[in-house]
Amino acid sequence: MPTSASPGSPADTILRATQRYLRAYPSAALCVGLTHRGEHHVQALRGEGPLPATNSLYELGALTQVFTGTLLALLVDRGEVKLDTPLKELLPLPLLPDEAAGHITLEQLATHTSGMPRLPPNLRTPQQNPADPYGHYTAELFGAFLRSYHPRHPPPQKYAESVIGLGVLGHALSRRVRLNYGHAVRDFLCTPLKLGDTTAVRLSEEQERRLLPGHTARGMQVPGWTWPALPGAGAIRSTVPDLLRFLDANLGREDAGLGQALRLTHSPRVEARGKRVGLGWLVSNMGGKPVVWRSAMTGGYAGFIGFSAEADTGVVLLSDHAGSFLASLLGRVPVEEAGFTLLSSYLR
Repeated sequence: MPTSASPGSPADTILRATQRYLRAYPSAALCVGLTHRGEHHVQALRGEGPLPATNSLYELGALTQVFTGTLLALLVDRGEVKLDTPLKELLPLPLLPDEAAGHITLEQLATHTSGMPRLPPNLRTPQQNPADPYGHYTAELFGAFLRSYHPRHPPPQKYAESVIGLGVLGHALSRRVRLNYGHAVRDFLCTPLKLGDTTAVRLSEEQERRLLPGHTARGMQVPGWTWPALPGAGAIRSTVPDLLRFLDANLGREDAGLGQALRLTHSPRVEARGKRVGLGWLVSNMGGKPVVWRSAMTGGYAGFIGFSAEADTGVVLLSDHAGSFLASLLGRVPVEEAGFTLLSSYLR
């Protein structure tokens, strides 16, 4: 990770941090946000072509998991569930008949230590569209997975990213509050925090006009990803201004009574390849200081959010371009380097 440096003006610091990314992806519509000591700076950037609007909407992909982890933490704070609540209490028979699967806890799902596979075994069907790989995955297929899932080994297991695991977590939490996932996130998180453009439900006509289409690394437009049965794993769309407000809440500013739940999500719980894992977040050290962050990439978008409580600083980067084939193969999110570079400028 980059080392710290003395920041100049926010605009200059953002330009320095993103110049390498913009050279590599010149047609990408990049929107960058910075919150430092409560002051926001939002900047639209592009190497070639018209600049995007600073309130453009983007797919968040796996950044959604931060919100799913926060929803879990809020229900824990309210006493509605515990981190060690087993799935069998929220998904009773006949939905989850396997006894070992029923002992998987909500914390294990949130920290990717449940042992569930990365993808559901029944994901590939004749109806699957590679351009929208989860769009065909219906509630019926999801239910079939749950009824047939038999863990090879009892949980917990070593950290291993699981899309289906976060989908199961979102579904379990939705059942507990008796709302679908999108409405639960809206009512319990987005409305209190005034995140009007952060949603896992259908966009309004006005929001649809602000949603940037996704693109491959070479700039070819591709369909967005949809998540009918697994919204807790990747369905949220948002803007940089909204995510800055979300980061402010995580930094203890205007947390709308969610402060204790938000802090719970930051606490490291397991080790994972040089990182530590919270509830939806990853935690790393930069210059001896903890940085809480998450990055994600779908077929047409890439994103990074991260913050340092000690520096009272958070950053957001959203792009309408996915990474190259090599980046995907290596599991690298292209905007991640720029995000860490920008954040490191404010760590002293």
